[in-house]
Amino acid sequence: MVRIVHAGTNRSLAVVLAGIVVLMSLLNPTRFLTVGNLISMAYQLPIIAFLSIGMMVTMLSGGINLAIVATANFTGIVTVLLLKAMAGAGMEQAGLGVVILAMGGGLAAALLVGAAMGWLIAYVEVPAILATLGVMTLLNGFNVVITKGYTLSGLPPFLLGIGNGTVARVPVALLVLIGVGLLLALLLNRTVFGMSLYLIGSNPIAAKFSNIRVRSVLLREYILSAFFSAITSFVMMGQLNSVNPDYAQSYLLVSVLACFLGGVDPFGGAGRLAGMVLAVVILQLVSTGVGLLRMDPYFIQAMWGFIILLLIAANFFGARLREHRRLRQARRRSGALDPPPRIGS
Repeated sequence: MVRIVHAGTNRSLAVVLAGIVVLMSLLNPTRFLTVGNLISMAYQLPIIAFLSIGMMVTMLSGGINLAIVATANFTGIVTVLLLKAMAGAGMEQAGLGVVILAMGGGLAAALLVGAAMGWLIAYVEVPAILATLGVMTLLNGFNVVITKGYTLSGLPPFLLGIGNGTVARVPVALLVLIGVGLLLALLLNRTVFGMSLYLIGSNPIAAKFSNIRVRSVLLREYILSAFFSAITSFVMMGQLNSVNPDYAQSYLLVSVLACFLGGVDPFGGAGRLAGMVLAVVILQLVSTGVGLLRMDPYFIQAMWGFIILLLIAANFFGARLREHRRLRQARRRSGALDPPPRIGS
């Protein structure tokens, strides 16, 4: 089996990013590189980034979280229902204490979902793709049932500030992303838990014989992924002033694409946060640039799928080419080491 390993580095991603900026600036000379458009992208970027980070965390061990968007919508719905229960008709004027309690309830609901997925995968040994697909289907149906398919709106100012607030013209959500991203980088690169994720993804058998509590690590991994779903939910609620069972469904594909593009190995064991963040920025630039050209939004979604297939094909043929080169070099070295034939033999 050929492992799909993205050959790009952060340097190549930076070059691609610069090229896209130049291209989109040429296609949209009066609108792309404007202060207003850059601020607009800064508002949109955290939603994709938080979902992609949550997806990346599970991929490091060779897993996946297909329920990441469904969990985000579930978190928002639980939060709004708790707000209504505590504040009643005056939900829009709810005090800070009530809002924090409701957000805490939504966060707890998301973490319980993550724990359920982690338990199924780690202890029941259900394949990650099946466990998360089942939870996604369950949550999507549950979200529609409890909201009856309607949009729940009218949120208090504190929640709106998370998605729409600014500090010195910098979106609050972007500042949260930077802070959480730095903490996650430390967690992945400087803690036993982070190193365990990489080892489980690269060699699960060796991890079992290295005194790593594999089941515990997997359980915490999916809880952490659900935590990023909850943060995504709070940002979306602030930006949209509402919750709905169908919000951000297309972002599931984008989060997987960002991980592939950023060099995260879908088989586990490889991938860095910096590369994934660069990939998210690239995807946001492309999405905004195409949107400014007033193309059909469904074309953008089709384009993400095409890029995934293109990456898979590039990695497949690249791996074949590298293997062919290694074999050719091995044959050359073998021929150089063979003794010359003896004259007269």
